[in-house]
Formats: sequence, C-alpha cells, structure tokens
Amino acid sequence: MNRAPLLRRRRRRVAACTLAVVLATTLAATPASAAPRAASPTTSDSSFLTGPMGVVLAVVAAALGDIEAPPADGAGTEPASAGSTAQAADTTTGAGRRTPGATGTGTPSATGTSTATSADAEARDTGDRTDAEDADASAGGRPYPGDPTTEAVLVADEDDRLDEVRTVSSMVRWRQLDMTTPYRLTNGSTYTLVLTKREADYTVTDLLALAPQTFVRQPDGAFLLTENLVVQPGATLALTAPGGLTLRLASDAERFVSIVNYGGKLVTRGTSTDPVVVTSWDRSTGAPDLLTDDGRAYVRSIGGQVDLRGTEFRDLGFWSGRTGGVALTGTDRPTGGALESFGRELRDNVDAMRAQQQAAAASAAPDPAAPPAGGLVDGILPAGDLPLPEVDLDDPTFSYVAASVDDVTFAGNAFGLFLSSANGVDITDSVVTGSLVDGLVLHRFVANAAISATVVSDNGGDGIVLSRATTGIVLSEVESTGNADEGIELRGESLADGPSATGSPVGDYGNNSVSNSTASDNGGHGIEVVGGRNVSLTANDVSGNDMGIVVRDPASEVAIVGNRLRGNARHAIALRDGVLSATVSGNVVEDGPNGVYLRDAVADVRRNTMSGMTLHGVTLVGATEGAVVRENDLAGRGPSAVDAKRATGAEVADNDTSGWTSTKPFWTVVRNAAQPLTVMWVLLGLLVLVTALRGLGRPRERRHPYAAQARMAEIVGRPANDAPLPQHEVRQRRTGEVHGASR
Repeated sequence: MNRAPLLRRRRRRVAACTLAVVLATTLAATPASAAPRAASPTTSDSSFLTGPMGVVLAVVAAALGDIEAPPADGAGTEPASAGSTAQAADTTTGAGRRTPGATGTGTPSATGTSTATSADAEARDTGDRTDAEDADASAGGRPYPGDPTTEAVLVADEDDRLDEVRTVSSMVRWRQLDMTTPYRLTNGSTYTLVLTKREADYTVTDLLALAPQTFVRQPDGAFLLTENLVVQPGATLALTAPGGLTLRLASDAERFVSIVNYGGKLVTRGTSTDPVVVTSWDRSTGAPDLLTDDGRAYVRSIGGQVDLRGTEFRDLGFWSGRTGGVALTGTDRPTGGALESFGRELRDNVDAMRAQQQAAAASAAPDPAAPPAGGLVDGILPAGDLPLPEVDLDDPTFSYVAASVDDVTFAGNAFGLFLSSANGVDITDSVVTGSLVDGLVLHRFVANAAISATVVSDNGGDGIVLSRATTGIVLSEVESTGNADEGIELRGESLADGPSATGSPVGDYGNNSVSNSTASDNGGHGIEVVGGRNVSLTANDVSGNDMGIVVRDPASEVAIVGNRLRGNARHAIALRDGVLSATVSGNVVEDGPNGVYLRDAVADVRRNTMSGMTLHGVTLVGATEGAVVRENDLAGRGPSAVDAKRATGAEVADNDTSGWTSTKPFWTVVRNAAQPLTVMWVLLGLLVLVTALRGLGRPRERRHPYAAQARMAEIVGRPANDAPLPQHEVRQRRTGEVHGASR
C-alpha cells in the first residue's frame, strides 16, 4: 500500500492547525492595533479578520490543509463579529462608563463599539482606569438635609427685614431726629432691637435693661435672646462675662432670631476654659435646633469690625452663606432698602423745598439776582460757588468687613464660617467642624487674609474654599481632614469671559498659597487648584484622599514643591485640562497607582522621588508640548515607570527607573508587537520553520533521484536484432549525420 498521499495530507493538516492557532492567538491579542490607524469610529474590531490580511491568511491556510477559504465579502466571519461585539460591550459596561480614548478622554460610541490604540488596550489590561477620573468623580459632598423651597424664601425675608432696618436708619439721620438711644422696630410678629451709636460698649447688663422680656437669664445661668439684634455704625456689642457666657438664640417653629452687626463692631471675649458659647435654641425641646427647614438662628456682620476670641458658635444658620451660621460680609452694591430710602428722602425733600418756596413767595417778591432755591435735594445744587463734598463716615456706600478670629470653634453650622468682601482677616487657632455644607468659605472679594493653625474637619462639602475673586490668601499649618468633598479648594478663574450684566472683570485671580498644611482622608481631592495664577503649594502633607493635589483649567505659575503625598486612591499629583505652566519639584510620593499625571497640560516635573507606585510613576496624555520630565527617581511595580505613549511633544529623559519592576502582561506585549506586517512575516517564518522541523523529524534513506522512474527499455522493449553493428557501418552513419547537420 502506498502511504505517501496519506503522509502528505497529514503534514498539510498539521501545518494548517499550526497556522490556525497562530492566527487565532494574533486576532485575540490585536483586535485594535491590527486595524488600520485611520479607521472610522464605527469600524468593528473584527476588521482585521475580514480585511485583506485575513483573506490572505485564510487562503494560505486553505492551500496547506483540507479547509475551505471564506468568501472575500466577509460572509463567513460571523463568529469573529460576534466576538468583537461582545468585546465592545465588555469595554462599555457600567452606567455611563466611558472608554478611554487616545487623549485620555472617552466618549460613548454611537454603535457601542470603538477603535482604540494598542496603548489604550494596554491601559485597560493593566487596570489603568485613571482616565475615567477626568469626569471629576469626586464624592460631591453629603446631601443638604433641609427644605430648599422654604429656606430660600426665609433668606429673602431676612434680606427684606434688614433693608427695612437700613431704611429707617437713613430716615432718622436725614430728619435729624433725636434717636441717640436704642430703639425697637416691628416687622410682622418679630421685633428688632437696634443699638445706636455711643461711646461705651453695649454689654450683657445693657441688654438686660434694654430688653427685659426678650433677653432673659435662664435658671442654668445661660441667657436666652428672643428678638433680633442690630448693631449700627458707631456702636459696639461686647459679649463677655466673668466665668464665661452662654447665649442661646431662639430658633424653633415659632421664630428664629439673629445678631447682625450692620457697620458697627462685634466683640466676643472668652478663654479656652471659660468660653463664650453662642448657639441656637429650640424652646420646645430645650436643646439646640438641629433642623434647618424652618430657618435657624445666625450671626452676621455686614461691614464694620469683628473681634472673636475664645468663642464657640454651635448649630447656627441655614441655606445661604450670609445666613449660614457665622457670616462676615461687606457691602459692595446698593440694596433694595437703600433705594427705597433714597426715594423717600427725595420725596420729603421736594415737599420741604416747595414749602420753603411758597413761604418766600408769600413774604416778599423774589430777587432776580439771588440764586435759585436748592440744596435740599440730593444732586440738586444752587448756582454759584461749589460746596465742599461731605462724607458720611457712619454710612459708607462701600464697606469691607475686617475681622480677627482667635481660638474660636464653629461646630454644626450650615456653613462653618463664611466670608465675603473682607479685607485683612486673621484666623488662627480655630476649629471648623461638622458643617452641613462647606467648612471655611472665602467667597468673593476677600483679600489679604491669613489663616493659620486651624483645623477644618468632617464637613458635608469642602473643607476650605477660596472662591473666585479672592487674592492674597495665606494658609499655613492648616489641617483639613475627613471632609465629604475636597479638602482645600482654590479657585482663581475670572468672574466673566466678556461683557456681562454685572460688568464683572475678566482677569483671573491668584497670589494664594498653602504651606505646611495637612489634607487627609477627604472624599474628593486633598488640594485642588482651579484656574488662577501664582499659586504656591509647598511643604504640605497630603494623604488618603481620592486624589492628592489636582491643578486644572487654565492655571499658570503654579508651584508644587516639597510636598509629601501618601496613599491617595488615584493620582498623587494631577495637572490637566489646559494648565499653562507649573513646576512640580522635590515632592515625595509614596504608595498609589500613579505618581504624577499630566493631561493636556504643561509642567516641569523634576527631581521628584516616587516609591510604591502600582501603575506608572509619571503618566502623560494628550497635548503636552513643552512638558519636561527629567531627573526623577521612580520606583514601584507596574506596567511602566513613564507612560508617554498617548502624549505628544513632551521631553522625557534622565529619569532613574532602576527601582522599577515591570509587570506588563504577556498579552500587552503581544499587542504592542503584533502589527499587521509583523504578523504576516511571523506567519511566513513559522510556515518555513514548521516545514523544516517536520523534515528533520523523520529518518530518510539515500536513493537515486530517478530510481522510481521506469527505464526506456522497459517501456519500448528491446529490438529484434540486438547484435552490435559493424564498425564501418557505425562510421558511415556518423558521417551521414554530420553531412545532414551541415546542410
């Protein structure tokens, strides 16, 4: 039996199986990189199988084995399409989860599939979900427990009440009424005691005499205030008493009261052992008011001066910053009450001018040379010499609040301490904790403030917030820990991008610094810088946050120097979304997925020490022209020390990666190496190698190459006369052949 055909078929089957295994392995490892780079977003990952390369490989396999080549139109690629669809579905699992793209951001594909680069596939395989953070997936703070609709109305009512107080105050000054002693205003069912200008301070003893029914001493020695207090310019309210003072502000379903310093001076003086305690008080329960849905007592200063020492403010405020607990705000624009006051004064002055003119006309004929009557109405002056301008120091049209806060505790307020339009604020040795929203808020137009040795913890939103239009703020030895959202947030964006209804300036803000401070165990970022310029973050300890230090949006001249960052969940330092210039130097980063992350940002990253990283020491994504990564000491265990495959334009050199252990998975290495031409040459080489190995694997006996051919004698047979020809006949035949050839 001839076994040669059987052996040939067996060899073809072995070669076909080998090529099929290699092809399947390559397709599984390179679903994206094998596809053309210019493929459309809707191209399936199975394009490699249905493209020209797939057809060529299938034809080669069919030629070597007893298999049938698939049609060129892809009709036979249904299993591969199903596999690629499953893969696409797998990369988009999760509600709203985005697939990372070439620049680090992801957008959901319209067809549910996407084309990615081999670097993106590497990031997915190594568990590098760090690009998903670009949606700012921070905790966002705890939900506010109050009633938004009701509380917003109550804030507006408080504004109206204070407008009425200012209106009456302006009328009193204009009419020159004898109101040198405190007086009381009524507004519906509430009363407001107005403390007028005088040299001596208003004390607890004065309040007992001025409001015997609404400021009373409790059996336990505390004082209960059941009407509102307003301190006018030139007046000082001093809350202090030997052995400490407890002031309870009525705050229940019936009403809540407030203490408002309206351009005067508010002073509280206690000690660490005998503090002044100001708290809300629910008279029905005999305990502090913990509900905000019906409003809650608060303390506020509108302009003027505030001096707080050895004081505790507990369970105060609701809804807005200005009614949020303790608010120190200036006045930067006219209020409704001021406009109403101007209208009333104008009407009264016109009536007085008309009465004067009628009296003059009745007594004598007017003198033509005399100047016309005037001067009784604001803005209307008689002809002649210009009078010298008058300045009302008691009622300035624009006023900043100045404050000194030392050894003060703000606990359980809506906003711990809220500042706006303040200049020269000094806060030291204080505690802000348990706020319903943010802890310490510097809202707008706060300048030249110093905050030191202050602890901000366990607040429902951010710990410390420096909003837009704040400048010259120095935070030193501050501790922000356990807050639901950001630990410290510094915002420096402009108030407007162009012409606006309020006419706000378009320049950005900055000149703020955070040094020798701690930001730990916050639900969001430890320290976040959003826009602005000339921001310094130096010698801080940032640990246990979602991300450590984040700088984003068009921030410039940002210095991140000498900080220690430990155990942050995603990035230790992240600069992204248009950062124009930043310096990251001398930082020590320990234990985390990524050390420094740059996306569409420019930064000089030098001489940082990183250890215990589990993904990358430095990650670069997107447009990073001008970024420099040099002379860093990178140690850890992950896919690579520096990941710059998704970035363009960055300079990466002279980094010490001797302490880095690569854990790049096998399939990732295959993905990076298996490009289309590489796959083709590898397959052809394997074909030659397999054929050669098959030939070396069996013994071969030496035979004549034509041993299997039949001899001519066996085919045609021997002639009848096989005797040899005579010699003369042989010569004659040869001679005839020669003559024939010559013709």
